[in-house]
Amino acid sequence: MEKVEEASPLKQKGPQHRTPSWLLLAAIFLISSGLIALEILLSRILSVVLSYHYVFVVLSIALLGLGMGGLYVHLFGSKESDGPKGFFFLSLFTCLFSLTLSFSILLMLLIGYLDIRETILIHGFLLFFPFFFGGAVLAKVYRMFPGASARIYGVDLVGAALGALMVMKAVDLLGAINASFLLSVVVSVGGLLFAIQGEWRNRKGFALSIFSLLIVSILFFIGLSHSFLPDLPIGRNSDKEIHEALFESSFNGKIVETRWSAFGRTDLVGYSHFPDRMDIYIDGTAGSPMYKFGGKVDDPGTAIESLKKDFPGYFPFFSLREDEKNHILVIGPGGGRDILLALMGGVQQITAVEVDRDLVDLVRSYSRYNGGIYNHFKNVDIVVDEGRNFLRRQKETYDLIMLSLPVTNTSRSLEGYALTENFLFTTDSIHDYLDHLTDEGRLIVVGHNDAEILRLLSISLVALGKRGTPQVSAMKQIYIVSSDEYPVFVMKKAPFEQKEIFELFNALIQKGIEKRLSYFPYIRQEEGLNPTLAALGLGVLGLHDLIRMVEEKGFDISAVTDDRPFFYKIEKGIPRAIWLVFWPSAAICLLTLFFPFIKKNKPKAAETHDLMKLVVLFFLIGTGFMLIEISFIQRFGLFLGQPVLSLSVLLFSLLAGAGLGSLWSGRIGSDKIKKGIGIASLIVGAITITYTFLLPGILNQLLGLDLSIRIATTILLLIPLGFFMGSPFPLGIRLLKEMAMESEIPWMWGVNGVSSVFGSVLTIVLAIRFGFTEALLASAGCYFLVFLTFLKGVRK
Repeated sequence: MEKVEEASPLKQKGPQHRTPSWLLLAAIFLISSGLIALEILLSRILSVVLSYHYVFVVLSIALLGLGMGGLYVHLFGSKESDGPKGFFFLSLFTCLFSLTLSFSILLMLLIGYLDIRETILIHGFLLFFPFFFGGAVLAKVYRMFPGASARIYGVDLVGAALGALMVMKAVDLLGAINASFLLSVVVSVGGLLFAIQGEWRNRKGFALSIFSLLIVSILFFIGLSHSFLPDLPIGRNSDKEIHEALFESSFNGKIVETRWSAFGRTDLVGYSHFPDRMDIYIDGTAGSPMYKFGGKVDDPGTAIESLKKDFPGYFPFFSLREDEKNHILVIGPGGGRDILLALMGGVQQITAVEVDRDLVDLVRSYSRYNGGIYNHFKNVDIVVDEGRNFLRRQKETYDLIMLSLPVTNTSRSLEGYALTENFLFTTDSIHDYLDHLTDEGRLIVVGHNDAEILRLLSISLVALGKRGTPQVSAMKQIYIVSSDEYPVFVMKKAPFEQKEIFELFNALIQKGIEKRLSYFPYIRQEEGLNPTLAALGLGVLGLHDLIRMVEEKGFDISAVTDDRPFFYKIEKGIPRAIWLVFWPSAAICLLTLFFPFIKKNKPKAAETHDLMKLVVLFFLIGTGFMLIEISFIQRFGLFLGQPVLSLSVLLFSLLAGAGLGSLWSGRIGSDKIKKGIGIASLIVGAITITYTFLLPGILNQLLGLDLSIRIATTILLLIPLGFFMGSPFPLGIRLLKEMAMESEIPWMWGVNGVSSVFGSVLTIVLAIRFGFTEALLASAGCYFLVFLTFLKGVRK
C-alpha cells in the first residue's frame, strides 16, 4: 500500500502541495493537442458544408464552450472533489470530450443529407459540447494543481503547438473526417491516463475510459474502411457553386474523384451531357473548368475553340503584338483554361502558379483527358505556391500577368473568416504587378461581377496615384470589358495608344459584347459606353464621387491594402456574420466578468479589489493573445506564402514560445508573482509595437530567401514574443493560490476562454474597419493595461 501511495500523483496531501505526475502532464498534452487540432479540423470540415462567413459563426459558438466549461466547474464542481476523486471527474469529462467529438461529426454527416436549411445554430450546438468538456477538464486540472500552473500551462501550450503541426499531416493522410475520429482516439487515451493516476480505486473511470476508447477506435476503423459511413455531403448548400453542377437538371453532374488535404477538399465533377468539360471545385466553390484537349494548339477542338468567342478572358489577346507575347504569368490556373487561352493566343512562355497542390496533381493525373497541359508542354511551367508570394520573389518581368476568377470563398484561417486570395487584390499588390511587368506589359483580371471590377478599378487608381499618375492619365492605362458573367479588367503599365483602343472597341462591337457597361479611353461617351466611367476618365467625376455613388447602392468599393485585405467584402460596413458573433460574445464576456457580483456567494469587500484585478488580467490576456495571434497570421502569411504552412508555422512558433515562457515562469518566487506579470506584459506590449512598425520592412527584405530560411526566421521572430506571452496566465493561477482563492480558478479559466472568442471577432472588426496594424496596437494596449494594473507589484 505504501508503494501505491508513493506512485500517486498527489505526492503530498493537501490542496496547497500537489505535484502533477508525468502521466497527468501527458494527459494534459493530449487534451490540449486535441483542442487545437479540433479547431483546425472544424475549420476545414465546415468550409465544405457552409459558406465561409458562417464558418466563423459556428466556430465562435463552439469555442465559447471552452469558457463555459470552466464556469460549469466553478458553479457545480465542488472543491471537495479536487482530491483523488477528482481524477474520476477528469476521466469522465475527457471521455465525454472524445465521444461528443466523434458523434458530433457523425451527426454533421447525417444532417448534411437532410433537407434542413437553417443548420448554423445546429452545427454550433453540436460542436459546443466537445469544447465544453475539454474546457471543463483543463479548468479542473488548474484548480487541482494551482501551484504547478507553470508546468501545466507549459505542457498545455506545447501540446497545442505540436497538435497544430500534426493535424495538418493527419488531414493530408486520412482526410478531415477520419482525422477527426483519430483525434477522438487520442483524446480517449488522455482519459485513460487520467483514470490510472496512481491508484486503481478509480475503477469506474478506468472502465469508462476503456469503453470510450473502444467506441471511438471502432468508429475510426469503420471510417478507414469507407464501407459504412457516408462521405461528407457537398453541394446541398445552394450558396455553394457545386450545388448547381450536381443538382440542376441541366447539368446533372457527378463527382468523379475527391481528394482531401489540409488545404481543403478538391472535387472533380463530370457531366454526361458535356463530355468535353469537367469542373474542379475546392470546398464546393471556386469552380474551375478542365477541358478535353487533344494536345494540338492548332486543332484544340470545338469546346476550346469556342472560348475565343464566348469567354471574355480571351478578348485582351486580340490586340497583342508578337513582341508582347513572350512571357505570361498566370496566377490561379485551376483546371488550365487560362493556359489554353495563352497557348491559343500565341504566348511563347507560360508560368502558372497554383496554391492547391491537390488540384495540380489532379489535373496531371488526367493528362489523357486534358492533353497534358500540366505535363507535356515544354513552354508551360507549373509552380505550386501562393501567387503573390511567388511574384514578389521574382526578378523577372512579364508581358502579361493574368488572374482569372481567383477566389475560393472558403475559409483558410484559424478564426474562419479571412480568404486565401485577399492579398492578390490590394493597392500593394497593384504595385507588385506593375513592378513585374515589362514597359508595355499589362495586367488582365477576369472577375465575377461589376462590383469586383469597380473595386479593382478603385485600388488601381489609388496605386497609380501613389506612383505619381493622376486620375485622368491613369484611366488611359485601363479598359474594362463588361459581361453578364465575366467582366474583364485590363491595365497597362504605360498608356494605351489610341490606335489599339479603337481596334479593341471595333472588335468589341463585332463580337456583340455588351458595351453599355464597358469603358475604353479615347472613346466618346456618345458611343454608348458606361457614362460614369467615361466621366471618371475625363476627370468630370472623381474617384471619391464614384465610391460614394456605389456606397449609396449598398456596396463598398473603396481601396483595400495588405493591412486591410478584404477585397471580396463588397457589402457596406461590417458583415452581418461578424456582428452575429461580436455582440453575443461581448454580452457573454460582460456576464462572465461581473459574475461574482451576481452569484449567491458574493466575495467579501476585502477580496473584491484583488478579484477584479485578476478578472482584468485574464480578460486582457485572453483578448490580447488572440489579437496578436490572428494579426500575425495575416502579417506573416504573405511572407511564408502557402496558407496551410503559414498557419502551422505561426501557431507552432507562438504556442511553443508561450509554453517555454510558462515553464520558465515557474522559477519566479511567490513574492514576485505580481512583478513577473507586470514585467512580462510590458515586454509583450513593447515587442508587439516594435514588430508592428518594423516587421513589414524586415519581411520584405527577406522575402527572396529560401522557404526553409523564411520559416526559421519566422520561428526566431515569434518564439521570443510567445515566450513572454506565456507567463501572465500561469502566474495569475499561482497568484490565486497564494491568495487562497483556488476555488476561483475555473471562473478565471472561463473568463480567459470567453475573452479569447471575443478577441478573435474583435480582431476582424478592427481589421475591417481600420486595419491589422490597429489590431496589433490594440493588443499591445491590452498588455500595457495589464502592466498598469500590476504596477504597484512591479515597483516592489
